[in-house]
Amino acid sequence: MKQQITEIFDDAEADSIGVRRFAKAMAVKLTDKRAEGRGGWHRPPSNGYGTGIARLRRMMLAHIEKGDPVDIANFCMMIWNREHPKGKP
Repeated sequence: MKQQITEIFDDAEADSIGVRRFAKAMAVKLTDKRAEGRGGWHRPPSNGYGTGIARLRRMMLAHIEKGDPVDIANFCMMIWNREHPKGKP
């Protein structure tokens, strides 16, 4: 049985479980969107394919109004990775 996040009393455990659950929700959403033909966030725009960081930021702001935290987190992930292409802050 999966434990409710509100039933976890250890902060580090709650953080770890919360991040894993949220990352899974992000991955599922990305998979669904790829199946719809979305993609290219990791490539600079060229030949009609790819997305610039400024456009990703505008898309994220539009999704904030929609209120889905998974969408917002996915845009944050895309922007962060584009700004840190080697994965280091």
